[in-house]
Formats: sequence, structure tokens, C-alpha cells
Amino acid sequence: MGYGSYSSKDWDDLKTARNIGSNSTVRDLYKSKEMKEYLNPKGVAYRESCDSIDSPASCAIIIGLDVTGSMGYLSEEIAKGALNRTMLEIYDKAPVKNPHIMFQAIGDSKSDEAPLQTTQFEADIRIVEQLLDVYFEGRGGGNGGESYLLSWYFAARHTKIDCYEKRKEKGFLFTIGDECCHKLLTPVEIKKVFGEDGWSCSAGALFREASQKYEIFHIVIKAGSYRQQKSGEAWKKLIGSRAIELEQGDLDILPELFISLMQYARGMKEEEIVSQWKGKAAEVIANILRDMGSMNKEHLCF
Repeated sequence: MGYGSYSSKDWDDLKTARNIGSNSTVRDLYKSKEMKEYLNPKGVAYRESCDSIDSPASCAIIIGLDVTGSMGYLSEEIAKGALNRTMLEIYDKAPVKNPHIMFQAIGDSKSDEAPLQTTQFEADIRIVEQLLDVYFEGRGGGNGGESYLLSWYFAARHTKIDCYEKRKEKGFLFTIGDECCHKLLTPVEIKKVFGEDGWSCSAGALFREASQKYEIFHIVIKAGSYRQQKSGEAWKKLIGSRAIELEQGDLDILPELFISLMQYARGMKEEEIVSQWKGKAAEVIANILRDMGSMNKEHLCF
């Protein structure tokens, strides 16, 4: 997938058609009452990001959103403005040439009915249309974590991306949430979510496997269960400086953060990255990149 191209006019038309405004709530935006079959990862062989006439140098980008009960504000932010600005900034700043975006809705494979939902890779307004089809289950298990590792499992074993297959250029995978990552994906969970047999997989092993073809980052929101679970510390222990801690009040600079991390992974210097932004965005990005100073080129190439 990944045909066509994105335009701000299409976004404006969709906002009008869906009556999306600044006061729209998560229930206004995400109206599905159950997981739509085309978003169900069970039985999916591959989601594909393919080069085309429209996208001769495609780059696969996965954004995995925690859709458990405490994270409704995140999905609101993405749907009401962050996604549109991310696309426009990608075209403006060009960290990659032809973005193909997949959204994943992440819950808890130990308790939820729909712990993972996956859109296609898309390059046009279908990105938003499919995002809004997500079933916002809003649960989570209250068991000390969520199943962010499902994102890595699917990316590693159920995506085919031309940026890597043809050019050995890694795609990008961002997950976002406030909780710790469950340490283990069990055979029962693999069967439940993906419909296939498999061995137990640790979070670390799946991170390393998916890192073969994706630059992976996790954005830890400093809200909800963050302090109780000490999730920032746990994520740093799991994936090092690829875990970025972000205040809830700074979610409005997510587009700048996505772009900056892509540029950083592709070798752009910190001062050049920060100089693109103004005000709060420049300050927050500068602090994040300074904290990531230990993530040198060696760490970027698992």
C-alpha cells in the first residue's frame, strides 16, 4: 500500500465531513464499537510499504498509540492536529522522501479483546480515515504494563517495506504511552492476537528483532501510571536512550519530535535539528537530544 499523496486540503475536507473540532472528545472521534476486521492483525501475512510512481523512495513509518483508558488525550491530540502537522512537517523538512504511515492501536494482550489494531501503510488522507476507524477499547489490565511489544512483533514479522528490502534504509517505529512494557509475550497471547503458533518472546528480543529494519523509539508520557510504575526508568533499562520522556503538556510538539528523531537517526547534527524550531518546541527538542547524547551511530544500528 502507500499510493497517492497527502494534502492539507484533504485534511480540511475530512475535518468538515467528520465534524472534527477543538472540542471533539475521544468518543466523538473514534466511534467504532468493536474492532473492524480489516484492522485485525490475526491472520495477516504482511502489511506492505511499496515503492510506486507516487512514492519512488518510500519510507515506512509506524506510530503505535496506547489506547487504554488513561490515554484518551493522546489519541485526541493525534487525530485533531498532530497527524496533519506531522505530515506537513515531513514534506517541509524532508527527513524522509515519501512517507508511508501505519497506525497501531495498542492495549493489553493479557486482558483486552483487541490488544492490537493495525492500519495499512498509507500516503494520503486514508491515513486519517483508517486511524479514525480504530476501536478505542479504553481498558488495559491494571497489571503493571501494556503490550507495546506487540508492535515490535508485528513490525518484525508481518511487514514488508521497500525502504529496507530494496535500499537497506530502515523505517521508523514510534510507540507512545505512560506505562511499562510487559516483559514477555506468551504463546497463548501470540495465538490470540496473531492466530499463529510461536514460542515465548521477551520484550528485549522483539525489540532487537524489529530493530533490524526499523529505527525504534518509545515516547514515555509523564502522566497516568508514569510515577507509580517508574515507567521512565523501566523503559531506559529496556531500550536505553531510545526511550524519550515527555511531559503531557508538551504533546503539542509531537510533530516536531517525530521529525527531529528521524533526522537524528539519519545523522543530522543536534544544533541543526534544533535550529529548525522556535520557542517551546526548540527548547524541548534541545533537552531531549542532549539527554540522548549517548545514542551514537553504533547504538542506531542494531
